[in-house]
Amino acid sequence: MKYLAAIIVSICFLLAGCGKTPEANFTWSPQNPKAGEEVQFTNLSRDAKKYSWNLGDMNISSETNPKHTYKSSGNFTVDLSASNGLKSDMKTEIITVLP
Repeated sequence: MKYLAAIIVSICFLLAGCGKTPEANFTWSPQNPKAGEEVQFTNLSRDAKKYSWNLGDMNISSETNPKHTYKSSGNFTVDLSASNGLKSDMKTEIITVLP
C-alpha cells in the first residue's frame, strides 16, 4: 500500500510540474541591425525546454540563443515558439534591418 501511495504522489508531482504553461520571450542585439550585420537573439523564455525560431527570411533554428545575419534590409517577422512538451507559447516581433 505504501508503494502505491508513493507512485501516486510521484505522478502528481510530475503532472504538476508539466502543467506549467511556458512563456515565450526574447530580445535581440543590435536593436537596429544593418544588412550583413550579425544579430544575437537572447531567449528570455520561462518554463520551456524546446525552442523553435522562425527568423523571418526563410531561416529557422532550434538553438536556444541563435545568431543570424540578414543579407538584405527590410522588416522581418521573427517568431519564437517555446514548449515544454505538453504546452507552448509564441512571441512575435518585427525586426527592421537597415541598408
